[in-house]
Amino acid sequence: MSSGIDPGFLRSSDLFENQPDEVLQAVLVQDQVEDYGPGAIVFRQGDQGDRLYIVKSGVLEILAAQTDGADPVPVAYLGKGEVLGELALLTGSPRSATARSPERAELFTLEKAVFLDLMKSLPAFSRNLCLVLAKRLEATTLKVPRASSKQLQGNLKFFDLATVIQTLIGSHQTGSLVVTQEGGKQKIAEIFFFKGNIAKARVRHLSGDDAVFQLFQSPLEGEFSFTGRTVAEEEVQTDITMPAISLLMESVRLQDELPLLQQKVGDPVRVFRQKAAHLQWEDAETVELAAAVWSRLKKGASLNDLQQTVPRCSYAVYRTMLTLIETAQVD
Repeated sequence: MSSGIDPGFLRSSDLFENQPDEVLQAVLVQDQVEDYGPGAIVFRQGDQGDRLYIVKSGVLEILAAQTDGADPVPVAYLGKGEVLGELALLTGSPRSATARSPERAELFTLEKAVFLDLMKSLPAFSRNLCLVLAKRLEATTLKVPRASSKQLQGNLKFFDLATVIQTLIGSHQTGSLVVTQEGGKQKIAEIFFFKGNIAKARVRHLSGDDAVFQLFQSPLEGEFSFTGRTVAEEEVQTDITMPAISLLMESVRLQDELPLLQQKVGDPVRVFRQKAAHLQWEDAETVELAAAVWSRLKKGASLNDLQQTVPRCSYAVYRTMLTLIETAQVD
């Protein structure tokens, strides 16, 4: 095989999984690896497809234009071993999306002439390509989970975590998304996905639905990594109460409403204290949260203090404090 290139990234891809050594040798002998730095564009939507790309290392962000003319938005992330551009080579159609490197990526490329020659001369390559395309069509139309081998990692300075989560949901992944700081020494968040649904979530001191909500309300910093794995359904224990799409829709709604609450409450470091003799609260569904906030106000607490100690997302804490202010129970 070609010296200097580890064939492991090819074997981890859908296109080259279980391919015989002669196929890998025919591919690697091309020895074309391109480096892309932060923000580099690999190709743009509408460009002619003249080559196939295989992610050797790093992550690629796929952006699609909106029908209303707005700027393209991220719709997917591709990690090590994943392939893009094969459909454009087969159909001759323009690129259907833009691909960029958020942080850094190494891409192994195959020119169109080489790709077509491999299909013609190596039946094993053609068979596997047909299987890959069939699986992708099946996953798209029937929402069949793809193989749980996806791996993504990067720095959140370059990635939108919400889009990473949406990508994992949309590709029906099973595995764990972990966010760490201090060079991986401190784990601050972990989200477990099962067949495209979020099953368990923990973000700092929050868990369940509130942990997911908080990801949208207070963006995290640090490194993230997702590793897919196979899990039997009977092994899954969940602390999430909503289907993934409903959870995302509610997260976005709370994210949109939070700034208005923050504006009404005011300075997040201002210390509030109990003013009334006893808590007066009419909503039975949120009385437990109100009591938790109320107890911490006995000695005085700011919104920043409450968000660090009350096991609910920022929106819930601010909503509760605003009610206490409007009913003159605190000062």
